[in-house]
Amino acid sequence: MKATLMLVCVSLLSLSYINIILAQNNDSITIERKWQVRGYLKDIQSLTFDRNYDSLTTGNLIHNRLNIKWQATKEIRAAAEFRTRLFWGEEIRLIPNFSTLIRNNHEAVNMSIFWIEEESMVLQTNIDRLWLEYTAEKWEVRFGRQRINWGIGTLWNPNDIFNTYNFLDFDYEERPGRDAMKFRYHVSGMSNFEMAIAASERIGNSVAAIKYFTNVSNYDFQFSAGIYQEMATIGMGWSGSVNEAGFKGELQYFARNKSNKEQLNAVLEADYVFERGWYTNIGILINSTGTDKSLVNWNLINFQSSPQNLMPTKWNVAAIISKEITPLLSGNFSLIYAPGTDLVFALPAIKYNLAANIDFDLVWQSFFIGQTNGFNSIMHRVYLRLKWNF
Repeated sequence: MKATLMLVCVSLLSLSYINIILAQNNDSITIERKWQVRGYLKDIQSLTFDRNYDSLTTGNLIHNRLNIKWQATKEIRAAAEFRTRLFWGEEIRLIPNFSTLIRNNHEAVNMSIFWIEEESMVLQTNIDRLWLEYTAEKWEVRFGRQRINWGIGTLWNPNDIFNTYNFLDFDYEERPGRDAMKFRYHVSGMSNFEMAIAASERIGNSVAAIKYFTNVSNYDFQFSAGIYQEMATIGMGWSGSVNEAGFKGELQYFARNKSNKEQLNAVLEADYVFERGWYTNIGILINSTGTDKSLVNWNLINFQSSPQNLMPTKWNVAAIISKEITPLLSGNFSLIYAPGTDLVFALPAIKYNLAANIDFDLVWQSFFIGQTNGFNSIMHRVYLRLKWNF
């Protein structure tokens, strides 16, 4: 059965390329009947070291994404996006139940196929987006698997209650989606109402909310209210500038219910672009239910991202700096510090453009924790990524 499905997928992909006509621009391939095909292919080598670099665990990932869009009429369009990943190496063997960890648990319908599930190798294809959209003069309606992006901030987004992403997952630029229905009504060119209802495998994990967006005095404002997993929630966010510096923030409040106590997540963020291409960003995240105590055991803390758990620590400060060194070479460095727990993430990265559609990335992730004898490293991860866009 799996072999048959694989043959069907390969055949459909081959037919798509056969039908491509000679009309191409910089970012997409135009196909007959208003079809568009885009995508990429990546190879990522991962190296994980222990705190003292005494041991090494390796892994490899080949990641293919295929994005297909169809403009049926002026008002109707649709999209299907496929994410196929082949994981192999000792890193896969050492992680229990690895296959269950790579699925988006917020999807109401399981549209994943595991072609291979071996001890040290997993091959999975997931339909990452599958939606149909209708637009009228002031209305937009989209149904299906989609990204509902209500976030404003760069690193943390408390207002993004539908599909929170993990900022450490640098290889997921598109970010997770939900099986949902979304309505948008444009009041004017600068304001709109949006309502979304997202289903889940469990009714208790469903999300429904409404958001109003407007612009006042060159500031964007949004206000939202709804139900997140049986908890009432309200939020607001803004984005603007003070002189030449960007200033933005988000607040999200979750009311108490029988299973959870009340909670407030708040983010304040400022950024600035200096001369010669330097960019800086400073952000603060407060999680009212997070821990602010010293950590005795790193493994006991929950790093699984959710709208309630953007960070497991109560106080968090982030600083980001980036620079375009040459037209082909750029670098950035992010530092995250959690006072109280003395948790530190150091995240440097370098990107080099090898060709018009080929990029090379070196990404480093180091984790440290404060203890009685000072800051001690926990682990270090290095990723080497080669990406071809088509």
